[in-house]
Amino acid sequence: MTRYLASLVEQALWSTLNLGVNLLLIRLCAPQDYGAFAFWSTSAFVLASVQNALTVCHLQVLPPADGLHPARFGVERLMHAVTGLFLAAVAGLIAVAVASLGVGGAGFANPAAVLFVPAFLLQQYIRALAFSRGQPVTAAVQTGLVLALATVLVGGLAFAVKAPSADMVLAALGTAYGVVGVWGGARALKGQMRGFAWRSLAGFGGYAAQSGWIFLGVTTTELLARFYTFVVAGFYGAAALASLSATQLLLRPVPLLASSWSMVARADLARRREADDWGGFTGLGWIALSGGAAVAGVWTLLIWQAWPLIAARLFNGKYADDGWMVLLWGVSAALSFGQVVVGASLQVLRAFRALALSNAAASAVAAVAILIVTRLYGFGGAIAGTAAGQAFEFLVMGAVLLTTIRTLKAT
Repeated sequence: MTRYLASLVEQALWSTLNLGVNLLLIRLCAPQDYGAFAFWSTSAFVLASVQNALTVCHLQVLPPADGLHPARFGVERLMHAVTGLFLAAVAGLIAVAVASLGVGGAGFANPAAVLFVPAFLLQQYIRALAFSRGQPVTAAVQTGLVLALATVLVGGLAFAVKAPSADMVLAALGTAYGVVGVWGGARALKGQMRGFAWRSLAGFGGYAAQSGWIFLGVTTTELLARFYTFVVAGFYGAAALASLSATQLLLRPVPLLASSWSMVARADLARRREADDWGGFTGLGWIALSGGAAVAGVWTLLIWQAWPLIAARLFNGKYADDGWMVLLWGVSAALSFGQVVVGASLQVLRAFRALALSNAAASAVAAVAILIVTRLYGFGGAIAGTAAGQAFEFLVMGAVLLTTIRTLKAT
């Protein structure tokens, strides 16, 4: 019971950190600076998904135990070394990207991103490592420390500077993530890397092969969810990206609710699968889809109706004319909920290949739709393009799910 409570506390702290930082920056920063922060933050989340497919997934399948336990020791050492190389490569990639963006004058040439992105990835890895060891209390403490340090540093900026720049914010958050990540890593890796031979990295080849479908699924899901960020950033700049991020922010609880449902429902779906209770299996999905659509619809209308007040009071008068985008994001949020429900059902049925291929096809549809609609109708069209990809994936996954269930019924 204590572990579940600690996990809930950690998730609450993590959500508070992300929501609080974004709300504060929307209020304080100029749209250009908030857009630049949103760009690098999105880049960090995309790279975190790549990191999860590369190393974290192999830690999550190990039995929970201390890092020196024989069942974990060798695998953990290998994943730590690969993560170190990955972080170094990311830092170099971000440095090159910042230099290139500076030449182009795109508004995203923020040197502090070289600190922020690898520091974020480091802290995420240490956080995932603690959960994989069955130590949610440790993860909660580390996330709480990040929240506390970020509050001090970003709050100090709010008092010291009327409108902090993107570089200031990225440096403050990068410091918070980096300090806690290094401290947590020093504690977690204690005694593990002594005598490690770098030639042992050759053993990662087998793990990389296992990551194939996971990597495809993760990368295409990220492309579907976040491709609009890079298109809008390239076509319209940081201020336009700020408008998209600000109007989406208060609708993020909808997909988070879907994720929470899936964490609980997977066990129930698995029990129904084992009992051949296909009526109950599909019924649980239909109830979730109906409830999710209702929640998304009501919450979207509430945010849309309250947008003038939200813009005036919460956002310090910014983005008042962007309320119409809330409705588009509401459609996207409802579709996202549906994707999670159907995707969780397919995962329980072990249809990983079909799920990955559906993600890949939907990502291609979304990418094309975003490019076309954005160029024709402006940056707000990126939301419609994203929703088009989500709708396509939902329909494809739904068809695959129903076909799979019919096949299992017949056997």
